[in-house]
Amino acid sequence: MNEAQKLKRNFRNSKAFKDHKKKKFKECGGIDKITLHKLRKGWNFHHEDLREENYEKLNDNFLCCNNLTHKFIHWLYSYFIKDPAIIDRIKAEMERMKEINEGGK
Repeated sequence: MNEAQKLKRNFRNSKAFKDHKKKKFKECGGIDKITLHKLRKGWNFHHEDLREENYEKLNDNFLCCNNLTHKFIHWLYSYFIKDPAIIDRIKAEMERMKEINEGGK
């Protein structure tokens, strides 16, 4: 584990961070903001601000989400920052899948 990882781990173990996480959990009502499903055991407290210098700022730049949502956000963001139109293409594909699957009823 490198020094930056140790600092992040120590910060996540701090009382201030844990208190902020509890506060945000109450604010979201225990619901994943993306899927609108109940947060499961082991849910993630996603930092929306990925800049290293802002890692320890406890503000509104956090999202309570389930593990798979968290992984998806990071995966999608890696493409979105280079090509925001990816959202449009994903939406078009979802609409197409919906049409195909509902058309068979």
